[in-house]
Amino acid sequence: MGDINLEPFNQVQAISFIHTFSPTLINEARANFTRFAYNQVTSDSNLNFGIPRIGIEGYAFPQIMFGPPQGATTPAIFVENTFDFRDTVTTNIQSHTLRMGIDLSPEQNNNDLSGAARPLYVDHNVWNFANDTPIFESVDFNPQTGGPANAQRYLRSKDWGFFFQDDWKVKPNLTVNLGLRYDYFEPFTDAKNNLSNITIPDGVLANASLNSVSSLIHPTKRDFGPRLGFAWTPSRFKNGDTVIRGGAGILYNKPDDVLFGNAAFNPPNYARANLCCGTAATDFGTPFANGQILYELGTTTAYNSYAPNPALAYGIDPVTGGICGTKACLPANDIPVEIYGGSPNYRDAYVYVYSLEIERRLPWGLIATVGYQGSDSHKLTRLVNQNFLQAPSPSFFAVYIPTSDVDANYNALNTRLRRQFANGFTFDLQYRYAKSIDQLSNEGPGASTNQTDPAHDNTEFGPSDFDVKHNVSLFALYDLPIFKDHSTFVGKVLGGWQINGIMSWHTGFPWTPVTGQISSVAITDAANINPTRPSGVLMPYGFNTSNSSLINGTSNFPGLIHQGDLVPNPAMPGTTISAQCGNTDPTTRPGYPFFDICTQGPPGVGRNSLRGPSYFDVDTSIVKRFGLPNTRLWGEGAALELRGNFFNVFNKLNLQPFSFGTNNTK
Repeated sequence: MGDINLEPFNQVQAISFIHTFSPTLINEARANFTRFAYNQVTSDSNLNFGIPRIGIEGYAFPQIMFGPPQGATTPAIFVENTFDFRDTVTTNIQSHTLRMGIDLSPEQNNNDLSGAARPLYVDHNVWNFANDTPIFESVDFNPQTGGPANAQRYLRSKDWGFFFQDDWKVKPNLTVNLGLRYDYFEPFTDAKNNLSNITIPDGVLANASLNSVSSLIHPTKRDFGPRLGFAWTPSRFKNGDTVIRGGAGILYNKPDDVLFGNAAFNPPNYARANLCCGTAATDFGTPFANGQILYELGTTTAYNSYAPNPALAYGIDPVTGGICGTKACLPANDIPVEIYGGSPNYRDAYVYVYSLEIERRLPWGLIATVGYQGSDSHKLTRLVNQNFLQAPSPSFFAVYIPTSDVDANYNALNTRLRRQFANGFTFDLQYRYAKSIDQLSNEGPGASTNQTDPAHDNTEFGPSDFDVKHNVSLFALYDLPIFKDHSTFVGKVLGGWQINGIMSWHTGFPWTPVTGQISSVAITDAANINPTRPSGVLMPYGFNTSNSSLINGTSNFPGLIHQGDLVPNPAMPGTTISAQCGNTDPTTRPGYPFFDICTQGPPGVGRNSLRGPSYFDVDTSIVKRFGLPNTRLWGEGAALELRGNFFNVFNKLNLQPFSFGTNNTK
């Protein structure tokens, strides 16, 4: 059986046109067309997608899998077109350089992601496999016919932009930049009108319904972004060896289409099924999920050649737009499905950016820079399952709606000391002291981007997942002086060598301790959601998260102790006691002062409140360049380079950061 070829085919075309109307007026127009097209169906015709994906489970080792991989993009037909047109006019009027331009970027997404119409079957053991009696099936289907789902979509979007900029030479030592940009991000639509969105009357999810729509969100039409910048060389400093720069502005961000793209797989023409697992809870003795699983081969080698499954021809509930159950088609009997939608209240994200920097030339060829950089972001996106905010609807087991209510800010002190190339030596030393705070560091989708308490967004403020307090980097390069510029054979062989290196060090990334427990009661509103953050964490004296303590498992990082775990009894050495979190005073809890995760009560531990291991690395290279003769053949400056790269030369073990919700954080 051959491998699936995932190497894409790209086609790019560009046309540029520059016309000078006069010595002071220049018009530059540029048009680009980019096409990404790849048909995995025809390129992998040697694969038989008429064979389903089959797994065998029930043993100590991982599942045994047969058949090509199964998924929406295996196989898939990718057709994506991007057009881009830009026109800029530049003119000079006395001390002003004026620029004005427009941008237009239409995009077409004609992808067919129907690969999951080919089923995945799982057998509990080899005997089930031998007898063709699967206990599980995963398949994408058309709920109106029970046949293979068709995920061919024709999504369209356009981005418009207009800008005006004035670079004003106020004085020989002072330049001011003034600008204004307007952006309009048109929400994507489907050229075949196959989009559906969820409507939630009065915000009550239990009364929600699916309806056909032209787009998922309303556009934002007020994205005006002014910009201001300056560069000043104070006249009191001689030779212009000091420069002060600064600037501020408002930037807008286009909504990420991937957050809304899954809405193309909403009913009424598309649904996902996970059919499981028979009637015998212990040995899975009754396969086929009570007759719902249709175990078969495709009629051809095509992924969509599987016969319709009558058991999946549920029909569409006329009230909710969801999928009818096996009983009368009433909302209470609907089969819950996953829904992706959009809110009319969605707004484009925007950020205030500002900076101030001083650069000064020092003796010995040194250049020093000290600066401040900051930003304040608003209306960033989080992907929220509405079932975590209120009582769910029986028709929808998950309702994901991108919500633009996340804030973030960043502040940094940037310092830099560098020496320009002289006498064969140069270096660049940079140090950054920074802090980034937000309510969510990645808009998703994905489990690792979930908030710990989405119902109370204000409690999620904490260091960003990528926040690094201290960051140092050093780059150095040295042209070895031995036999330098010698024209002899020895000089050509032993001379002209260069050694360079990069050193990187930064403090650890933050992580969130979690309890690993969720509420088992039915969610009726946001108040009874049990957040995954614990109510308290006790850290003993000397606690640290250095690499050595994490590697050695010493008492500085003994692991997380949960409610009810046996821990040493401080009152009676040599005995143990059950750790409890019921007391409000942590020092009186049994098990104190050992590391204690308390799982009772409201969250008392902030998001990303602990730090993971730091990072240190040194890479170096030794380089020798040999000039090539016959410049007519090879071109002027042609050379052959001999390079030896040495990574992590001190063999420093750097641990991976802690990922959210993994066993390391529980």
